[in-house]
Amino acid sequence: MPASLDPATLRRALDLFLEALRSHRDELDSLNVYPVPDGDTGTNMVLTQEAVDAALSSIPQGAPPSVIGPVVSRASLMGARGNSGVILSQILRGIFEVLPSSTVVGAAQLGAALTHASEEAYRAVARPAEGTMLSVFGDAARAAGDAATNGAEIDGALAAALEAARDSLARTRVTLPELRQAGVVDAGAKGVVLLLDALHAAVAGRPLSEAPEALGPARNAGARAHDAPGWDSSFEVQYLLEASDDAIPALRAALSDLGDSLVMVGGGGLYNVHVHTDQPDRALAAGHHTGRTSEASVLHLGEQVAKCLSGQARAVRVAEQVCGLVAVVEGNGLVETFRSLGAAVVVGGPGYNPSVGEILAAIESGPAEVVVLPNLRNIVPAVEQAASTSSKDVRVVPVDSVPAGLSAAAAFNPAGPLEENAKAMEQAAAACRSGALARAERDAATPVGPVKAGDWMGFADDEPVRVKGPSSVAGLAIEVTRRLAGPEAEVVTLIVGADARRDRGAVEDALRRSFPHLDVEVVDGGQPGYPFLIGVE
Repeated sequence: MPASLDPATLRRALDLFLEALRSHRDELDSLNVYPVPDGDTGTNMVLTQEAVDAALSSIPQGAPPSVIGPVVSRASLMGARGNSGVILSQILRGIFEVLPSSTVVGAAQLGAALTHASEEAYRAVARPAEGTMLSVFGDAARAAGDAATNGAEIDGALAAALEAARDSLARTRVTLPELRQAGVVDAGAKGVVLLLDALHAAVAGRPLSEAPEALGPARNAGARAHDAPGWDSSFEVQYLLEASDDAIPALRAALSDLGDSLVMVGGGGLYNVHVHTDQPDRALAAGHHTGRTSEASVLHLGEQVAKCLSGQARAVRVAEQVCGLVAVVEGNGLVETFRSLGAAVVVGGPGYNPSVGEILAAIESGPAEVVVLPNLRNIVPAVEQAASTSSKDVRVVPVDSVPAGLSAAAAFNPAGPLEENAKAMEQAAAACRSGALARAERDAATPVGPVKAGDWMGFADDEPVRVKGPSSVAGLAIEVTRRLAGPEAEVVTLIVGADARRDRGAVEDALRRSFPHLDVEVVDGGQPGYPFLIGVE
Protein backbone atom coordinates (compact mmCIF):
# COMPACT_ATOMS: atom_id res chain seq x y z
CA MET A 1 0.00 0.00 0.00
CA PRO A 2 1.54 3.39 -0.96
CA ALA A 3 2.36 5.85 1.79
CA SER A 4 -0.16 8.58 2.52
CA LEU A 5 -0.69 11.50 4.87
CA ASP A 6 -3.71 10.30 6.84
CA PRO A 7 -4.87 12.06 10.06
CA ALA A 8 -2.74 9.89 12.37
CA THR A 9 0.35 10.50 10.22
CA LEU A 10 -0.36 14.22 10.10
CA ARG A 11 -0.56 14.41 13.87
CA ARG A 12 2.63 12.34 14.10
CA ALA A 13 4.39 14.82 11.79
CA LEU A 14 3.41 17.76 14.00
CA ASP A 15 4.65 15.89 17.08
CA LEU A 16 7.95 15.07 15.36
CA PHE A 17 8.36 18.70 14.29
CA LEU A 18 8.07 19.88 17.89
CA GLU A 19 10.53 17.18 18.95
CA ALA A 20 12.97 18.33 16.27
CA LEU A 21 12.63 22.01 17.22
CA ARG A 22 13.30 21.24 20.86
CA SER A 23 16.42 19.23 20.07
CA HIS A 24 17.72 21.93 17.69
CA ARG A 25 16.66 24.89 19.81
CA ASP A 26 20.13 25.89 21.04
CA GLU A 27 21.60 25.39 17.58
CA LEU A 28 19.04 27.69 15.97
CA ASP A 29 19.36 30.28 18.73
CA SER A 30 23.12 30.36 18.23
CA LEU A 31 22.96 31.28 14.54
CA ASN A 32 23.54 34.99 15.16
CA VAL A 33 25.57 37.35 13.01
CA TYR A 34 26.48 39.35 16.11
CA PRO A 35 27.16 37.48 19.37
CA VAL A 36 24.82 39.64 21.46
CA PRO A 37 21.97 38.19 23.55
CA ASP A 38 19.03 38.28 21.15
CA GLY A 39 19.43 35.02 19.27
CA ASP A 40 16.03 33.49 19.69
CA THR A 41 14.90 31.93 16.40
CA GLY A 42 14.86 28.44 17.88
CA THR A 43 13.07 29.58 21.01
CA ASN A 44 10.44 31.44 18.99
CA MET A 45 9.74 28.47 16.74
CA VAL A 46 9.56 26.08 19.69
CA LEU A 47 7.07 28.29 21.54
CA THR A 48 4.96 28.72 18.41
CA GLN A 49 4.80 24.96 17.84
CA GLU A 50 4.14 24.28 21.52
CA ALA A 51 1.01 26.43 21.19
CA VAL A 52 -0.08 24.15 18.32
CA ASP A 53 0.63 21.04 20.37
CA ALA A 54 -1.42 22.32 23.30
CA ALA A 55 -4.37 23.15 21.07
CA LEU A 56 -4.32 19.77 19.31
CA SER A 57 -4.64 17.96 22.63
CA SER A 58 -8.29 19.07 22.75
CA ILE A 59 -9.42 17.32 19.53
CA PRO A 60 -9.78 13.58 18.78
CA GLN A 61 -6.82 11.69 17.33
CA GLY A 62 -8.73 10.63 14.23
CA ALA A 63 -9.96 14.10 13.29
CA PRO A 64 -9.56 14.86 9.54
CA PRO A 65 -7.53 17.78 8.11
CA SER A 66 -10.71 19.86 7.90
CA VAL A 67 -10.91 19.73 11.71
CA ILE A 68 -7.18 19.84 12.47
CA GLY A 69 -6.53 22.75 10.11
CA PRO A 70 -8.50 25.52 11.86
CA VAL A 71 -7.07 24.47 15.22
CA VAL A 72 -3.48 24.54 13.94
CA SER A 73 -4.02 27.83 12.08
CA ARG A 74 -5.46 29.69 15.04
CA ALA A 75 -3.07 28.23 17.61
CA SER A 76 0.03 28.99 15.53
CA LEU A 77 -1.19 32.52 14.83
CA MET A 78 -2.02 33.29 18.46
CA GLY A 79 1.15 31.63 19.73
CA ALA A 80 3.50 33.05 17.09
CA ARG A 81 6.59 34.78 18.46
CA GLY A 82 9.11 36.81 16.48
CA ASN A 83 9.66 36.88 12.74
CA SER A 84 10.33 33.17 12.51
CA GLY A 85 7.25 32.25 14.52
CA VAL A 86 4.96 34.50 12.50
CA ILE A 87 6.26 33.14 9.19
CA LEU A 88 5.95 29.58 10.52
CA SER A 89 2.32 30.28 11.44
CA GLN A 90 1.66 31.48 7.89
CA ILE A 91 3.25 28.33 6.47
CA LEU A 92 1.15 26.04 8.67
CA ARG A 93 -2.02 27.96 7.93
CA GLY A 94 -1.29 27.87 4.20
CA ILE A 95 -0.74 24.11 4.21
CA PHE A 96 -4.04 23.36 5.93
CA GLU A 97 -6.00 25.79 3.78
CA VAL A 98 -5.41 23.59 0.74
CA LEU A 99 -5.33 20.10 2.23
CA PRO A 100 -8.55 18.31 1.26
CA SER A 101 -11.25 17.59 3.81
CA SER A 102 -10.88 13.85 3.16
CA THR A 103 -8.82 11.71 5.50
CA VAL A 104 -6.08 10.79 2.99
CA VAL A 105 -3.68 13.20 1.26
CA GLY A 106 -1.71 12.25 -1.85
CA ALA A 107 1.41 13.65 -3.51
CA ALA A 108 -0.40 16.10 -5.81
CA GLN A 109 -2.51 17.45 -2.97
CA LEU A 110 0.53 17.85 -0.75
CA GLY A 111 2.44 19.67 -3.51
CA ALA A 112 -0.46 22.09 -3.95
CA ALA A 113 -0.62 22.68 -0.20
CA LEU A 114 3.11 23.41 0.09
CA THR A 115 2.96 25.77 -2.88
CA HIS A 116 0.05 27.67 -1.38
CA ALA A 117 1.82 27.87 1.99
CA SER A 118 4.92 29.30 0.32
CA GLU A 119 2.82 31.97 -1.37
CA GLU A 120 1.11 32.85 1.92
CA ALA A 121 4.43 33.15 3.73
CA TYR A 122 5.86 35.48 1.07
CA ARG A 123 2.68 37.52 1.20
CA ALA A 124 3.05 38.11 4.94
CA VAL A 125 6.52 39.69 4.66
CA ALA A 126 7.05 43.30 3.65
CA ARG A 127 10.26 42.80 1.67
CA PRO A 128 10.95 39.11 1.07
CA ALA A 129 14.64 38.29 0.78
CA GLU A 130 16.40 35.37 -0.83
CA GLY A 131 18.53 33.24 1.45
CA THR A 132 15.87 33.06 4.18
CA MET A 133 13.23 30.57 5.35
CA LEU A 134 10.92 31.98 2.66
CA SER A 135 13.15 31.01 -0.24
CA VAL A 136 14.08 27.64 1.27
CA PHE A 137 10.44 26.68 1.74
CA GLY A 138 9.65 27.94 -1.76
CA ASP A 139 12.36 25.73 -3.26
CA ALA A 140 11.02 22.74 -1.34
CA ALA A 141 7.45 23.37 -2.49
CA ARG A 142 8.52 23.51 -6.13
CA ALA A 143 10.47 20.26 -5.76
CA ALA A 144 7.47 18.50 -4.22
CA GLY A 145 5.19 19.73 -6.99
CA ASP A 146 7.60 18.64 -9.71
CA ALA A 147 8.01 15.19 -8.15
CA ALA A 148 4.24 14.73 -7.94
CA THR A 149 3.84 15.79 -11.57
CA ASN A 150 6.40 13.18 -12.56
CA GLY A 151 4.43 10.41 -10.85
CA ALA A 152 6.06 10.22 -7.41
CA GLU A 153 4.06 9.03 -4.43
CA ILE A 154 3.79 11.26 -1.39
CA ASP A 155 6.88 9.85 0.33
CA GLY A 156 8.91 10.47 -2.83
CA ALA A 157 7.52 14.00 -3.16
CA LEU A 158 8.47 14.75 0.45
CA ALA A 159 11.93 13.25 -0.05
CA ALA A 160 12.41 15.57 -3.04
CA ALA A 161 11.17 18.54 -1.00
CA LEU A 162 13.53 17.71 1.87
CA GLU A 163 16.52 17.35 -0.45
CA ALA A 164 15.72 20.65 -2.17
CA ALA A 165 15.34 22.37 1.21
CA ARG A 166 18.71 21.07 2.38
CA ASP A 167 20.38 22.28 -0.81
CA SER A 168 18.66 25.65 -0.51
CA LEU A 169 19.64 25.91 3.16
CA ALA A 170 23.29 25.41 2.23
CA ARG A 171 22.98 28.26 -0.29
CA THR A 172 21.84 30.69 2.41
CA ARG A 173 25.43 30.59 3.65
CA VAL A 174 26.53 32.44 0.51
CA THR A 175 23.39 34.31 -0.53
CA LEU A 176 23.32 36.86 2.28
CA PRO A 177 26.59 38.77 2.93
CA GLU A 178 26.15 38.62 6.72
CA LEU A 179 25.78 34.85 6.70
CA ARG A 180 28.65 34.45 4.23
CA GLN A 181 30.98 36.42 6.49
CA ALA A 182 29.90 34.51 9.59
CA GLY A 183 30.03 31.16 7.78
CA VAL A 184 26.59 30.01 8.94
CA VAL A 185 23.20 29.18 7.47
CA ASP A 186 19.94 31.00 8.09
CA ALA A 187 18.30 29.89 11.36
CA GLY A 188 14.69 30.16 10.21
CA ALA A 189 15.56 28.28 7.03
CA LYS A 190 16.99 25.46 9.14
CA GLY A 191 13.64 25.35 10.91
CA VAL A 192 11.96 24.79 7.54
CA VAL A 193 14.22 21.80 6.92
CA LEU A 194 13.17 20.40 10.30
CA LEU A 195 9.49 20.75 9.33
CA LEU A 196 9.99 18.88 6.06
CA ASP A 197 12.10 16.23 7.79
CA ALA A 198 9.26 15.69 10.27
CA LEU A 199 6.70 15.34 7.47
CA HIS A 200 8.89 12.89 5.57
CA ALA A 201 9.72 10.85 8.67
CA ALA A 202 6.05 10.54 9.59
CA VAL A 203 4.94 9.51 6.08
CA ALA A 204 7.84 7.11 5.48
CA GLY A 205 7.68 5.61 8.98
CA ARG A 206 11.28 6.54 9.69
CA PRO A 207 13.02 8.45 12.52
CA LEU A 208 14.04 12.07 12.11
CA SER A 209 17.21 12.40 10.05
CA GLU A 210 18.42 15.92 10.96
CA ALA A 211 20.92 15.61 13.80
CA PRO A 212 21.71 18.74 15.87
CA GLU A 213 24.96 20.38 14.78
CA ALA A 214 27.58 22.35 16.65
CA LEU A 215 26.47 25.73 17.92
CA GLY A 216 27.06 28.53 15.44
CA PRO A 217 28.91 31.77 16.15
CA ALA A 218 26.63 34.11 14.26
CA ARG A 219 23.12 35.39 14.02
CA ASN A 220 20.36 34.89 11.46
CA ALA A 221 20.30 38.02 9.37
CA GLY A 222 17.39 37.00 7.18
CA ALA A 223 14.78 38.86 9.19
CA ARG A 224 16.98 41.95 9.41
CA ALA A 225 17.38 41.94 5.66
CA HIS A 226 13.69 42.21 4.96
CA ASP A 227 12.18 43.79 8.06
CA ALA A 228 14.04 47.08 8.33
CA PRO A 229 11.43 49.84 8.16
CA GLY A 230 11.78 52.54 5.55
CA TRP A 231 10.91 56.22 6.00
CA ASP A 232 11.87 57.56 2.57
CA SER A 233 8.37 58.49 1.37
CA SER A 234 6.27 61.43 2.58
CA PHE A 235 2.93 59.76 3.37
CA GLU A 236 1.75 56.66 5.19
CA VAL A 237 -1.40 55.20 3.61
CA GLN A 238 -3.34 52.48 5.41
CA TYR A 239 -6.75 50.91 4.90
CA LEU A 240 -8.79 47.75 5.31
CA LEU A 241 -9.64 46.04 2.04
CA GLU A 242 -12.37 43.55 1.23
CA ALA A 243 -11.46 41.95 -2.07
CA SER A 244 -11.06 38.69 -3.92
CA ASP A 245 -7.89 36.87 -3.01
CA ASP A 246 -7.13 36.59 -6.73
CA ALA A 247 -6.94 40.38 -6.99
CA ILE A 248 -4.28 40.81 -4.31
CA PRO A 249 -1.15 40.05 -6.40
CA ALA A 250 -2.02 42.81 -8.87
CA LEU A 251 -2.64 45.29 -6.07
CA ARG A 252 0.64 44.33 -4.41
CA ALA A 253 2.49 44.95 -7.68
CA ALA A 254 0.78 48.32 -8.15
CA LEU A 255 1.56 49.51 -4.63
CA SER A 256 5.16 48.30 -4.89
CA ASP A 257 5.57 50.66 -7.83
CA LEU A 258 4.10 53.54 -5.83
CA GLY A 259 6.19 53.33 -2.66
CA ASP A 260 7.95 51.26 -0.01
CA SER A 261 7.33 49.75 3.45
CA LEU A 262 4.53 47.73 1.86
CA VAL A 263 2.74 45.32 4.21
CA MET A 264 -0.36 43.34 3.23
CA VAL A 265 -1.57 40.88 5.86
CA GLY A 266 -4.74 38.81 5.83
CA GLY A 267 -6.64 36.29 3.76
CA GLY A 268 -10.08 34.98 3.05
CA GLY A 269 -11.18 38.22 1.42
CA LEU A 270 -10.04 40.69 4.13
CA TYR A 271 -6.66 42.44 4.12
CA ASN A 272 -4.87 45.18 6.03
CA VAL A 273 -2.92 47.34 3.55
CA HIS A 274 -0.06 49.66 4.53
CA VAL A 275 2.37 51.57 2.28
CA HIS A 276 4.63 54.63 2.41
CA THR A 277 4.35 56.70 -0.75
CA ASP A 278 4.62 60.15 -2.29
CA GLN A 279 1.38 59.46 -4.21
CA PRO A 280 -1.27 58.76 -1.56
CA ASP A 281 -4.17 59.46 -3.92
CA ARG A 282 -3.02 56.76 -6.31
CA ALA A 283 -2.42 54.30 -3.45
CA LEU A 284 -5.99 54.84 -2.25
CA ALA A 285 -7.37 54.63 -5.80
CA ALA A 286 -5.61 51.28 -6.30
CA GLY A 287 -7.49 49.93 -3.29
CA HIS A 288 -10.83 51.34 -4.51
CA HIS A 289 -10.35 49.67 -7.90
CA THR A 290 -9.50 46.33 -6.26
CA GLY A 291 -12.38 46.06 -3.80
CA ARG A 292 -14.13 47.78 -0.91
CA THR A 293 -11.90 49.89 1.38
CA SER A 294 -12.65 51.17 4.87
CA GLU A 295 -10.88 52.92 7.76
CA ALA A 296 -8.54 54.64 5.32
CA SER A 297 -5.91 56.96 6.79
CA VAL A 298 -3.25 59.17 5.23
CA LEU A 299 -0.56 60.51 7.57
CA HIS A 300 2.21 62.94 6.69
CA LEU A 301 5.58 61.64 7.86
CA GLY A 302 7.65 64.78 7.32
CA GLU A 303 6.11 67.35 9.66
CA GLN A 304 7.89 68.91 12.62
CA VAL A 305 8.83 66.26 15.20
CA ALA A 306 8.74 66.20 18.99
CA LYS A 307 11.60 65.65 21.40
CA CYS A 308 13.00 62.18 21.91
CA LEU A 309 11.99 61.98 25.57
CA SER A 310 10.00 64.50 27.56
CA GLY A 311 10.70 62.90 30.92
CA GLN A 312 7.28 63.95 32.24
CA ALA A 313 4.91 61.26 33.44
CA ARG A 314 1.17 61.55 32.90
CA ALA A 315 -1.73 60.27 34.93
CA VAL A 316 -4.54 58.74 32.88
CA ARG A 317 -8.11 59.11 34.12
CA VAL A 318 -10.12 56.25 32.61
CA ALA A 319 -13.21 58.41 32.21
CA GLU A 320 -11.30 60.75 29.89
CA GLN A 321 -9.39 58.12 27.93
CA VAL A 322 -10.20 58.01 24.23
CA CYS A 323 -7.15 56.13 22.96
CA GLY A 324 -5.18 53.32 24.59
CA LEU A 325 -1.47 52.55 24.36
CA VAL A 326 0.16 49.10 24.50
CA ALA A 327 3.95 48.77 24.69
CA VAL A 328 6.19 45.70 24.65
CA VAL A 329 9.19 46.16 26.94
CA GLU A 330 11.14 44.40 29.69
CA GLY A 331 13.08 45.61 32.72
CA ASN A 332 11.41 46.89 35.89
CA GLY A 333 12.45 50.49 35.32
CA LEU A 334 11.32 50.58 31.71
CA VAL A 335 8.03 48.86 32.57
CA GLU A 336 7.28 51.57 35.15
CA THR A 337 8.41 54.35 32.81
CA PHE A 338 6.12 53.22 30.00
CA ARG A 339 3.26 52.76 32.45
CA SER A 340 3.78 56.30 33.74
CA LEU A 341 3.39 57.48 30.14
CA GLY A 342 -0.01 55.78 29.90
CA ALA A 343 0.88 52.38 28.45
CA ALA A 344 -0.41 48.93 29.22
CA VAL A 345 2.81 46.88 29.19
CA VAL A 346 3.34 43.44 27.70
CA VAL A 347 6.61 42.12 29.10
CA GLY A 348 9.00 41.11 26.32
CA GLY A 349 12.29 41.90 24.64
CA PRO A 350 15.33 40.32 22.97
CA GLY A 351 15.37 37.36 25.35
CA TYR A 352 11.64 36.76 25.37
CA ASN A 353 9.30 37.57 22.49
CA PRO A 354 5.65 37.66 23.66
CA SER A 355 3.07 35.70 21.71
CA VAL A 356 0.41 37.16 19.44
CA GLY A 357 -2.16 36.06 22.02
CA GLU A 358 -0.47 37.98 24.86
CA ILE A 359 -0.30 41.15 22.77
CA LEU A 360 -3.89 40.72 21.60
CA ALA A 361 -5.11 40.36 25.21
CA ALA A 362 -3.50 43.70 26.10
CA ILE A 363 -5.05 45.38 23.06
CA GLU A 364 -8.51 43.97 23.82
CA SER A 365 -8.33 45.23 27.42
CA GLY A 366 -8.12 48.85 26.25
CA PRO A 367 -10.59 51.33 24.76
CA ALA A 368 -11.96 51.10 21.22
CA GLU A 369 -8.88 52.78 19.73
CA VAL A 370 -5.37 51.53 20.55
CA VAL A 371 -1.80 52.35 19.49
CA VAL A 372 0.85 49.62 19.89
CA LEU A 373 4.62 50.08 20.24
CA PRO A 374 6.71 46.89 19.56
CA ASN A 375 10.04 48.49 20.61
CA LEU A 376 11.99 45.64 18.97
CA ARG A 377 12.20 44.71 15.29
CA ASN A 378 11.67 41.01 15.91
CA ILE A 379 8.40 41.71 17.75
CA VAL A 380 6.85 43.83 14.95
CA PRO A 381 5.36 40.84 13.03
CA ALA A 382 3.61 39.47 16.13
CA VAL A 383 2.26 42.93 16.95
CA GLU A 384 0.95 43.37 13.41
CA GLN A 385 -0.75 39.97 13.53
CA ALA A 386 -2.38 40.83 16.85
CA ALA A 387 -3.53 44.19 15.48
CA SER A 388 -5.08 42.59 12.39
CA THR A 389 -6.90 40.04 14.57
CA SER A 390 -8.24 42.51 17.14
CA SER A 391 -11.82 43.78 17.24
CA LYS A 392 -10.43 47.23 18.14
CA ASP A 393 -9.29 50.00 15.81
CA VAL A 394 -5.53 49.50 16.14
CA ARG A 395 -2.51 51.33 14.76
CA VAL A 396 0.99 49.88 15.07
CA VAL A 397 3.77 52.46 15.31
CA PRO A 398 6.62 50.20 14.11
CA VAL A 399 9.39 51.45 16.40
CA ASP A 400 12.20 48.93 16.65
CA SER A 401 14.19 50.30 19.60
CA VAL A 402 13.41 51.23 23.19
CA PRO A 403 14.74 54.81 22.93
CA ALA A 404 12.50 55.49 19.92
CA GLY A 405 9.62 53.80 21.76
CA LEU A 406 10.09 56.13 24.73
CA SER A 407 10.06 59.06 22.34
CA ALA A 408 6.80 57.86 20.82
CA ALA A 409 5.21 57.13 24.22
CA ALA A 410 6.10 60.63 25.42
CA ALA A 411 4.02 62.02 22.53
CA PHE A 412 0.97 59.89 23.39
CA ASN A 413 -2.20 61.72 24.48
CA PRO A 414 -4.83 59.39 26.01
CA ALA A 415 -7.52 62.02 25.47
CA GLY A 416 -6.70 62.42 21.78
CA PRO A 417 -8.05 60.48 18.77
CA LEU A 418 -6.23 57.50 17.28
CA GLU A 419 -5.02 59.07 14.04
CA GLU A 420 -3.73 62.16 15.82
CA ASN A 421 -1.82 60.00 18.28
CA ALA A 422 -0.39 57.74 15.60
CA LYS A 423 0.85 60.72 13.63
CA ALA A 424 2.47 62.44 16.62
CA MET A 425 4.08 59.24 17.86
CA GLU A 426 5.54 58.34 14.47
CA GLN A 427 7.04 61.80 14.18
CA ALA A 428 8.53 61.61 17.67
CA ALA A 429 10.02 58.18 17.03
CA ALA A 430 11.50 59.28 13.70
CA ALA A 431 13.31 62.13 15.49
CA CYS A 432 15.18 59.74 17.80
CA ARG A 433 18.30 57.87 16.72
CA SER A 434 19.15 54.77 18.75
CA GLY A 435 22.26 52.90 19.82
CA ALA A 436 23.24 50.11 22.19
CA LEU A 437 26.19 48.60 24.03
CA ALA A 438 26.37 44.90 24.82
CA ARG A 439 28.96 42.31 25.77
CA ALA A 440 29.78 39.57 23.29
CA GLU A 441 28.69 36.16 24.51
CA ARG A 442 31.15 34.23 22.34
CA ASP A 443 34.15 34.70 20.05
CA ALA A 444 33.12 35.80 16.56
CA ALA A 445 34.13 37.67 13.43
CA THR A 446 32.14 40.87 12.78
CA PRO A 447 32.16 43.47 9.98
CA VAL A 448 34.18 45.78 12.26
CA GLY A 449 36.73 43.21 13.35
CA PRO A 450 37.06 40.10 15.52
CA VAL A 451 35.43 40.03 18.93
CA LYS A 452 36.12 37.80 21.92
CA ALA A 453 33.67 36.68 24.56
CA GLY A 454 33.34 39.47 27.13
CA ASP A 455 34.31 42.29 24.75
CA TRP A 456 32.01 45.27 24.39
CA MET A 457 30.20 45.77 21.11
CA GLY A 458 28.51 48.97 20.01
CA PHE A 459 25.65 49.64 17.59
CA ALA A 460 24.49 52.93 16.12
CA ASP A 461 21.20 52.72 14.22
CA ASP A 462 21.79 48.94 13.98
CA GLU A 463 25.21 49.43 12.38
CA PRO A 464 28.12 47.90 14.32
CA VAL A 465 30.68 50.28 15.79
CA ARG A 466 34.33 49.40 16.26
CA VAL A 467 34.93 46.72 18.88
CA LYS A 468 36.92 47.64 21.94
CA GLY A 469 38.33 45.54 24.77
CA PRO A 470 36.53 44.53 27.97
CA SER A 471 37.54 47.70 29.88
CA SER A 472 36.75 50.28 27.16
CA VAL A 473 33.00 50.63 27.55
CA ALA A 474 33.20 54.39 28.23
CA GLY A 475 35.17 55.03 25.04
CA LEU A 476 32.77 52.89 23.04
CA ALA A 477 29.80 54.79 24.48
CA ILE A 478 31.37 58.05 23.32
CA GLU A 479 31.92 56.66 19.82
CA VAL A 480 28.35 55.36 19.52
CA THR A 481 26.91 58.67 20.70
CA ARG A 482 29.14 60.59 18.30
CA ARG A 483 27.75 58.50 15.42
CA LEU A 484 24.19 59.27 16.52
CA ALA A 485 24.50 62.97 17.38
CA GLY A 486 23.90 65.27 14.40
CA PRO A 487 24.56 69.03 14.45
CA GLU A 488 21.06 69.75 15.76
CA ALA A 489 21.09 67.16 18.55
CA GLU A 490 19.95 68.40 21.95
CA VAL A 491 19.37 65.44 24.26
CA VAL A 492 21.16 62.15 24.99
CA THR A 493 19.13 59.55 26.89
CA LEU A 494 21.17 56.80 28.56
CA ILE A 495 19.03 53.79 29.54
CA VAL A 496 20.91 51.72 32.13
CA GLY A 497 20.33 47.96 32.21
CA ALA A 498 20.36 45.37 34.95
CA ASP A 499 23.97 44.34 34.28
CA ALA A 500 25.50 47.83 34.12
CA ARG A 501 26.06 48.74 37.76
CA ARG A 502 29.86 48.50 37.66
CA ASP A 503 30.22 50.57 34.49
CA ARG A 504 27.36 53.02 34.90
CA GLY A 505 29.35 55.83 36.50
CA ALA A 506 32.16 55.68 33.94
CA VAL A 507 29.76 55.75 30.99
CA GLU A 508 27.62 58.56 32.38
CA ASP A 509 30.67 60.70 33.25
CA ALA A 510 32.24 60.07 29.83
CA LEU A 511 29.10 61.23 28.02
CA ARG A 512 28.75 64.37 30.13
CA ARG A 513 32.40 65.32 29.62
CA SER A 514 32.47 64.53 25.89
CA PHE A 515 29.16 66.20 25.01
CA PRO A 516 28.89 69.26 27.28
CA HIS A 517 26.53 70.95 24.79
CA LEU A 518 23.98 68.13 25.11
CA ASP A 519 21.55 67.42 27.94
CA VAL A 520 22.39 63.91 29.21
CA GLU A 521 19.36 62.23 30.83
CA VAL A 522 19.68 58.87 32.61
CA VAL A 523 16.87 56.32 32.90
CA ASP A 524 17.15 53.27 35.19
CA GLY A 525 15.70 50.76 32.76
CA GLY A 526 16.75 47.50 34.37
CA GLN A 527 16.56 45.73 31.00
CA PRO A 528 18.42 42.40 30.67
CA GLY A 529 20.86 41.62 27.88
CA TYR A 530 21.85 45.15 26.86
CA PRO A 531 23.59 47.02 29.71
CA PHE A 532 23.26 50.37 27.92
CA LEU A 533 20.78 51.74 25.41
CA ILE A 534 21.36 55.23 23.99
CA GLY A 535 18.87 57.60 22.37
CA VAL A 536 19.84 60.90 20.73
CA GLU A 537 17.42 63.64 19.71
